[in-house]
Amino acid sequence: MPAILGNVIVTAALIAVVALAVRSLWKSRKSGGGCNGDCGNCHSCH
Repeated sequence: MPAILGNVIVTAALIAVVALAVRSLWKSRKSGGGCNGDCGNCHSCH
């Protein structure tokens, strides 16, 4: 039983991390952040 509980906890933690990463990318995309391939208009390109 403890092995199953450990797997559930690890899986839930991984799902939470992935969800937070996707949420961060989504918010960045909605606010106009990120590179769209046009480096003339992108301030973060070198």
